[in-house]
Amino acid sequence: MKAIQILRGRREGELLAFPSVLRMAEILSERCREPSWIRTSVASLERFRTMTDHADLETFLQQAREETALAEQALMSFAGALAGYTDSQISALAMGPRIWLRLNGVPVSWRPLCGERTIPTLPTLSNERASERFILLALIGSGLQMAELLRLRLGDVGSLDSKGQLIPDVEADPLAVRFVPRRGKPSERITFFTYQARQALLQLLEQRRMEGQRPSPDTPLIVQPYTSSVARARQRTTSLIHAGSEVNVALCRATGDFFREWGLPGSRFTGAEELNIEDFI
Repeated sequence: MKAIQILRGRREGELLAFPSVLRMAEILSERCREPSWIRTSVASLERFRTMTDHADLETFLQQAREETALAEQALMSFAGALAGYTDSQISALAMGPRIWLRLNGVPVSWRPLCGERTIPTLPTLSNERASERFILLALIGSGLQMAELLRLRLGDVGSLDSKGQLIPDVEADPLAVRFVPRRGKPSERITFFTYQARQALLQLLEQRRMEGQRPSPDTPLIVQPYTSSVARARQRTTSLIHAGSEVNVALCRATGDFFREWGLPGSRFTGAEELNIEDFI
């Protein structure tokens, strides 16, 4: 699906008038299976444009190409303007600007803007339980199927170059993922892990290192000794889907029952209307 079609009717679609934004959107539309990444990236770029006073993206991009430090400073200013947000929210909002800069030839760093330690402070779990947690978080938002996730290696996660190709880097933020779809044409595609999934993966790798394991780019993200956690992750995923479905059905039924009993909004109003005299002056 073309980028223009994906953003049709959306306010941020106006940014496609900038050649560099159109280039980013077109590369993502070719490389990503999920069109949501195009919408997310362009929308967060619009937020960056507004909050850093870089209305003319092309002029700023040209300056950033000549001096990468300007782009890094703009990203830090953006994070500063989001000081009241959580680390994961800042990461998500910085995703669009970073992808836009990288795909247009500005080699900005893909590291968390909030300055936290590389290894996250999550509750310590056994390797088996840590693998289970990572599986659950990796499936959320990425659009990956379980079989696609299980085929991934450490060399399949990282950042992007100017052509949208993956540069292996397990500490990248946002954390891009290359994979071959389980079905359809066997062509390489990319997606992204959430900030929470990235944190869980880093902790899992740190625990493996502490046990003496030395992972390489060919090491699977989910190693064989812990595949029993896959079964539990499948069960939990199914339970979460069922729970979400039941909540949705309950809400729909409650809304329908309410309107059946009370009618449309205002249909039972019998009091005198309050008029604002100023509206008639």
